Amino acid sequence: MAALEEGIRAAAARDASLLVTGETGVGKGHVARRVHALGPRRARPFVHVDCTALSPTLVESELFGHERGAFTDAAARRVGRLERAGAGTLFLDEIGDLPLELQAKLLRVLQDREFERVGGAETLVLRARVVAATHRDLAARVAAGRFREDLYYRLDVLRLAVPPLRERLEDLPALAAAALERAGAAGRVRFDAHALARLCAHPWPGNVRELGNVVERCVARVARGTIGADIVERALARPLVVRREAAAPVVAVGSPFAPGAAVGPPPTPGADRAAAADRASAERAAIEAALVATGGNVRRAARQLGLARSTLRYRIGRLRLEHLLPGRRASHETAGPCRLVAPREGASGPAPARGEREGPSAMGGTR
Repeated sequence: MAALEEGIRAAAARDASLLVTGETGVGKGHVARRVHALGPRRARPFVHVDCTALSPTLVESELFGHERGAFTDAAARRVGRLERAGAGTLFLDEIGDLPLELQAKLLRVLQDREFERVGGAETLVLRARVVAATHRDLAARVAAGRFREDLYYRLDVLRLAVPPLRERLEDLPALAAAALERAGAAGRVRFDAHALARLCAHPWPGNVRELGNVVERCVARVARGTIGADIVERALARPLVVRREAAAPVVAVGSPFAPGAAVGPPPTPGADRAAAADRASAERAAIEAALVATGGNVRRAARQLGLARSTLRYRIGRLRLEHLLPGRRASHETAGPCRLVAPREGASGPAPARGEREGPSAMGGTR
């Protein structure tokens, strides 16, 4: 942790663009906030933009803002994230997933430090420091034509690589204590030496995010006192096992959202449809289990599943699981059980995520 903290302080002392890299769940967002908090812009806004959670039809309006009447339903001027950041820090999380057409517009902003709202003619100045983060190999994506080389160099002025948890196990006790504090259990619950040893023996594929989830499961089992190795062992047990009805070996996975979770023999005719049904069923079961386990708390359920809250809300709406949210159960019980309805030919797609509206697809255009 000392080496990482030294890198954070060195990055905070400068004002150039910063690229934070590392595996999913290592805490890149926490690192970005630490850089902001230790730097000269600490009193200014820190604006977080999750590039994976933004709808492709709304990302331009979210970043640049829009003028009244710029597109359908644009009833008032909207201030975008770039403008909202002011002279603070603009954090572009998972920049590697930004669509190519938006990469070109972002490049122009970073080069000229200027932008316009959608449908507007006024030129605004970008005053914020830009910090980006990604779990992807941007150099490889540049070589594959999936990320602009010029944008890559604009972002990669300073780089801070966050190592995975398995490579810095000496930090685990402090990280576990911090997770206990976030769970509201600091001072009343602690891990004994055997529990910490069991935590250190785990490979942590989900890194610090997985550790936080495991600590929350431990706290749910022990309200006060000492957490032992047996409690940790149960908390580390995978909550979901997906089994495919096929001759292929049974594959246990931790979550249907994990990359590469679809493991099995080469597809046969008709297998793709069955696999899609399996994945949809696993997704629904995982979300239902997380919502039940957290009492319908979307924030905690999203952390448990490793999803952004806006993404989880979108999937809850798509799967018609709103009855599992607080305040929705009573109306669901009176209205009868929910069921999935196949869309009609030519019907519109799934409802947009909470807070999303139909918006522009290009500067000054309509969606």
